Amino acid sequence: MRYLASLLFTAAILFSIQGYALWRADGRPGKNESNFFSSIGRIQAGIKIEPRVMLLGSSLTGRLPDESNGFEGVANLGCDGGSAADALRAIDRGRLPGAPLLIVEGNTLYKSAGAPPSEVAKALDGVWFSMGRRFPLLSAAARPSAFFYSALLESRVGAFDTTESMPLPVVSSPVVPVSSADLDPDEVELVLELVDVISRLKVRGMVVEIVILPPGAPEGAPNVEVPRALARTADVRFWDLSRGLPEGAVKLTDGVHMDRESATATLRCLLAEFESSPGQAR
Repeated sequence: MRYLASLLFTAAILFSIQGYALWRADGRPGKNESNFFSSIGRIQAGIKIEPRVMLLGSSLTGRLPDESNGFEGVANLGCDGGSAADALRAIDRGRLPGAPLLIVEGNTLYKSAGAPPSEVAKALDGVWFSMGRRFPLLSAAARPSAFFYSALLESRVGAFDTTESMPLPVVSSPVVPVSSADLDPDEVELVLELVDVISRLKVRGMVVEIVILPPGAPEGAPNVEVPRALARTADVRFWDLSRGLPEGAVKLTDGVHMDRESATATLRCLLAEFESSPGQAR
């Protein structure tokens, strides 16, 4: 009996420390030591806040700041190793809540063409995800290793600066495309599936905007042509943020992902455009 009491007392202390650390991290630490746990923790935290804006995409989106970094009402649902299709499908099925504004990263949509669901997408249907959604101390973001890894990473690359950064110096604006390149059969099937999904989300009152995040991709590449075809067919706006940016306007950590300053500037740009004129082409 004394052993059980000691065990329960120790567990209570550990859970208290864990809860305090989670509170200090505004619901989640930064990036976990695992892409999978980073994504699950990011999504579990994002859907708790009743957001006005949801960011849907891959690890490119996952690097953008959200409410835990000072952007109130912004939820980041970036799926490392997946694409925005994972979150769109989950919202459509009711596994995830939606938001008035959904900003969809187009860069990696083509990867979902003819591909099985990602590990993150499969986890969204699991019991563990639901438990972590209801009980924060059981979420992926509350794992002790996540706090240690996040602290080490922040000491190396720095924290998000949400007070000083300016929006990207963009020269383009979002429009509904009037044409798009030919796609292969798997890509066509994906586009038609997501058109149906977006149509249902529109009926539920959600505005969908599709963007190409820096560093972008060459014209004609599926990274660009699949989301452009989706935007044209679904009658939503498409915006390639990478087009026309001055050299050095965006800094990357590994040739693919933006550093924290550039990611913050990108989010400021997206919010300034899409929240001022949701769904309206200029």
